[in-house]
Amino acid sequence: MPDISFSVATFNVRNLVNAQVDYYCKPDGTGCKSYCEGAFDRKLDWLAGQLIEIDADIVLLQEVFHAEALSALAERYAVQVQRRGLKQSPYDVVHHIPNARANADRGPQPGLGLLSRLAVPEITAIQDISADPITLGEDYGVDYSLKMLSRPIMRAKVDLGLGVSTWIFNAHLKSKRPALPIGHPADEDENFLFLDRAKGAIGSLVLRAGEALALRRAILEVAKNKSGPVIVLGDLNDEGSAVTSEVIKGEAPWRHADFAVKKGFWDVELYSAARTHLRKSETANFTTHVYNGHHGALDHIFFSQEFYYRNKSRLGDLDYVRCFNDHLTDDGFFDAPYHSDASDHGQLMAYFTLSEERVAQQEG
Repeated sequence: MPDISFSVATFNVRNLVNAQVDYYCKPDGTGCKSYCEGAFDRKLDWLAGQLIEIDADIVLLQEVFHAEALSALAERYAVQVQRRGLKQSPYDVVHHIPNARANADRGPQPGLGLLSRLAVPEITAIQDISADPITLGEDYGVDYSLKMLSRPIMRAKVDLGLGVSTWIFNAHLKSKRPALPIGHPADEDENFLFLDRAKGAIGSLVLRAGEALALRRAILEVAKNKSGPVIVLGDLNDEGSAVTSEVIKGEAPWRHADFAVKKGFWDVELYSAARTHLRKSETANFTTHVYNGHHGALDHIFFSQEFYYRNKSRLGDLDYVRCFNDHLTDDGFFDAPYHSDASDHGQLMAYFTLSEERVAQQEG
């Protein structure tokens, strides 16, 4: 059997909501957003066209509010592929995980989506963790308990072929937007409540840190002393070198540690696809988000040692990474163009090869 190649991508679709459904309303019911039928149709066209450009076998999506909207996107993609006479395969697996925080008072909330051409025998959601909360006590210098994530984490088992399965995580951590009580006057810029807004920013950071720890715990459950690769994708709302991102990836061992100790660290350490690509190329642009003049990378793909080029016992390789960000504009410029149908994030795609020879060696 020949080597198997597959690709994965992360795609924040920016508010994929059913047409004529109000979302993000203020507490008094005003300020709601919604799509008319025409706007929803245009959004599907743009998103489907972007999926064609990406052409990934597995796409993990964020900000998917409704299962019906995700199914409509998968259907629009198939229509555009056929209309253009392309040879891309449709997505046989279409799965939506709703946000458990959605209710009559809050309205619809952003969930997660998965589109896959490969078999996905298992998908679970992690959001309500009240039965096993993330806690830090006085021994850590804080009094912290997290029982509910702002958005779910998706954990999916994907069959790659050659008898190898991978655990893939899709996450959308809390943004840097200040976390303020509903209706708090500091949420309105013109009130100039700067200290309250700073407190809200700290609240967002603390929540995002707790969510990163919850994600790390879920990764360890399937990675520690287990065989098979792990891949983490999503809008993590922080740069790759941020503490929250480092928590998710895990620690690198001290270079002078005993080999047995290093192996224990490597067993659960994840590597940045973008940074790995940069080490093997002259240049690349991995900007996935532009806000108020700041260019950054908030969307990431991390993977385990099974595809890391410095691991002599790897099962395959990360071949290359691409970032689809031509649609992003810098709103720091007064006359910057604005594409209302497009995502406000760039999409990151990683292409892997699973080696038949290396898999056989591991089995032997």
